[in-house]
Amino acid sequence: MAAEPVNTNGARWRFWLGVAVGTVFLVLLWTSVDRAAVGALLMRASWPPLALALAAYALDFLLRAWRFRLLLDPDGRKVPFGPSVAPFVASFGISDILPFRLGDVFRVYWFHRSFSLPVGHVLGAMVVERVLDLVSILMVAGLALLLVDTALPAEIVTQFRLVLAVAVAASLVVLLSPGAIEAVAGWGERRFRHSAMSKLTGTTRSVAQAVRGTGNPRRILGMVVLSFALWLLESLVMLGAWVSLGGELPQWLRPLVAFAFSTLGTLVPALPGHFGSYEFFGMLSYRAVGVEAEQAAATILLAHLLLWLPTALFALGWLVSMRRRSPLMVLKTR
Repeated sequence: MAAEPVNTNGARWRFWLGVAVGTVFLVLLWTSVDRAAVGALLMRASWPPLALALAAYALDFLLRAWRFRLLLDPDGRKVPFGPSVAPFVASFGISDILPFRLGDVFRVYWFHRSFSLPVGHVLGAMVVERVLDLVSILMVAGLALLLVDTALPAEIVTQFRLVLAVAVAASLVVLLSPGAIEAVAGWGERRFRHSAMSKLTGTTRSVAQAVRGTGNPRRILGMVVLSFALWLLESLVMLGAWVSLGGELPQWLRPLVAFAFSTLGTLVPALPGHFGSYEFFGMLSYRAVGVEAEQAAATILLAHLLLWLPTALFALGWLVSMRRRSPLMVLKTR
């Protein structure tokens, strides 16, 4: 799922804001449905669709690890693929369990220490990874919203489509024209030197510099296509939960819409593992395409469990297996 690299400044207030917002979202969810009916639906879940969903999710993470390795080491000379997969996956599980995006701290430290990569280089690759993920999930949301029949008024749907199109276009400009973005950021830094806008322009410059270090526009465009395919692959988890709970396969656009907007909802502060925001925005999405509240709640909860539990268990198991050789353990003792 989508997330931002760790930022120590303001991490504490962001954590407590996430606790408050995530709790409110979960309370709103549970008070708006028949909990007994949701539980009954979950008890009747069919396992074959869930097994296929988990297989797709495993492949998704394997390909994400390969993408991150390409961002770190385009020529494949410094970072071997095999040893990089487990720590990459574990970093997501750590963030799903612990607050303050500690999984991102772990990933930076691990790749810096294990492959002698500069910290700034690893951070830059993570920034590009997150921008790629953002533009790709926006594309998935736009595609789903374009094709699905929704109960929302046509005017609202049109506005959503316009916002998504503008966001995708802006993200592609950042990815494909880093030089132009750096120039605009430089102008903004000079023009708004003593205002809050200067922080935004500084961040924009950092993103553009990270993109520039990743490769030429043709290579970046290939990464966008790969990232779009990865998010479609991950959406099969939501589809698996939908079919497992009795949803019809021909109605696959409904879970696709819910997957896209629940994932975008994880940009909102929530509990560790994105609990609260994922459920809230997924529920709204399902309701917007005409799915009953109990069916929507059960599907969202099951899909989130499938997305959260495997990486969390993998992280715990891998860290235990590494014992005190784990960089995370070393980090804690310093």
